[in-house]
Amino acid sequence: MPPESMLGLRLRGHLGGAIPPHRAISRLHLPRRRLWVGLTLAVVLTVLLVLLRPWVAQAWALEIVWWMQALELPGHFDVQGRGGDGVLALAVPFIDVQMGAPDGWAPVWHGLAALCLWWAAGRMSDAAKPVAYLLRFAVLIHGASVLFFIFWPASFPHSVDLHTGSGLRQAWHLMLLAPWIHLATYYLFPFALWQRALVTALSWLFLLVLTPLQYALHVALIQHLGLVVMPLLHLLFGVMLDIIGFVALYGWAMGWTLQEDAHAQE
Repeated sequence: MPPESMLGLRLRGHLGGAIPPHRAISRLHLPRRRLWVGLTLAVVLTVLLVLLRPWVAQAWALEIVWWMQALELPGHFDVQGRGGDGVLALAVPFIDVQMGAPDGWAPVWHGLAALCLWWAAGRMSDAAKPVAYLLRFAVLIHGASVLFFIFWPASFPHSVDLHTGSGLRQAWHLMLLAPWIHLATYYLFPFALWQRALVTALSWLFLLVLTPLQYALHVALIQHLGLVVMPLLHLLFGVMLDIIGFVALYGWAMGWTLQEDAHAQE
């Protein structure tokens, strides 16, 4: 069969009719001006955030240490940032919380709680299945952690300080990536310039407020429940929680009224 005939078959459906382009593709139009404006906006916002880096690091350190003192957690906490070498690196506070005496039965109690939660998730109605699947996913993560702490508790390589520092840096890196993620997913649509800048600013504000509260809570939970909960907090309630909020803000912003001026459409 000639290549031209093969190409014609590719453009037809299973009933033999022609497949027209989807209306979203047929109407897709990306003015060059909009692309350059979006790229310039991403560069300007990134430079602005890098200039604010010392303030962000100090604000997060002060708030986390304040919560450590307000919750009366035992340990040594220092707001003096460390590890901030480099243009894009973030200095993080020193969080050395004092853990309680090891309890050999703690993993057993955690395991029993995980089994009960697995059973309860299976009893949920069909309407609550998404929640049940999420609960069982959390149980699998925590169950693996429980098994590890039953057989190899002394070989766990992470500390509360490392957990907190890596979490703060992950949130900071997400803030740095926000303008560039929005460049590819939001700035290319015909929104006004102020709308494009606002969606990134709101994402920054969300991460700026959430992150110190999030990791202060992590430290408090680990201090009371033990290191066994750290994998669950890291995988499900660490940067994953930040990304969920980031995507939710993006979805809300996609529903804003298009207000791009006529000049930007040229």
